[in-house]
Parts: sequence; C-alpha cells; structure tokens
Amino acid sequence: MRVFYIFQIKKDLEKITKENPYMLFNTLETIYYREPDDIRSCYTFLHQIIDKINIKEIDIALFKKYKENFFYMKYRNVHSLHDVYRQENTTITLNKTYIKLETNVIKPRFLEELQKQKNYFVCDFKEKDYFWLSSLTPIG
Repeated sequence: MRVFYIFQIKKDLEKITKENPYMLFNTLETIYYREPDDIRSCYTFLHQIIDKINIKEIDIALFKKYKENFFYMKYRNVHSLHDVYRQENTTITLNKTYIKLETNVIKPRFLEELQKQKNYFVCDFKEKDYFWLSSLTPIG
C-alpha cells in the first residue's frame, strides 16, 4: 500500500521548481519528518510554499464522477474506491493543506479527476517518490 501526499504549490514556486522538483520534494520531506515540538514553525513555513486546497470543489467533482459506481463510498471528506474487478483499493482524504491518497495500484482512478483540477505536486515520502501530476499520461 502506497501513501501519497498531494500539495497545491504556490504559482511562483511552481515555476521555479518545475524543471527540478527534487528541491521541492526535499523541502516537503524535511517538514514531514520534523519533530512534534517544531510543528508550529513547520506549519508556518509550509504555508509559505503551498496554497490552500479548495476541498469543496474536489469533493463535489469526485462525488459527481463516482456516485453511480457500485464500489465507491464517501464519508465526509473521505472517498473510497474498492473495486474487486480491477483489484483497486484506494482511499483519498481531503484536507485544506494536503490530500492524502492511499492505494495499492500504480495509477488510481481518483488521480484522473485531480488532473482536471490543478497541477498538484505528489509525494510518497516513504518510497522517496515525487512528481508533478501533470507529468502523468492521461488515465483511462
């Protein structure tokens, strides 16, 4: 099971780090692994590099797209897709500062809808994996 954290990076910083995303990943990873006593300073620093995510817009878009799917469930800001035929178990949790995506497949279907929204930066801190969502080939 992979866990991805998805961020909406400020436009100015996106332009600077578009060609070299490692710098951005390294910064976010440093924040992710900070000690709990540093949380206040990290929170302030994080808000200097990311924009708040419009979770209501994403929540509505995901619900409209998947509400007819038998394998889809929604509870508050958590959307789940447990498709036994595609063997996909994916859960997406919407927060104002980040989106958390837990999945067992390479290209979860929820990313298709996120690609339509904005150009998000996706990180898997445990596997040291990162990419701009726009760099993925279209899903489906």
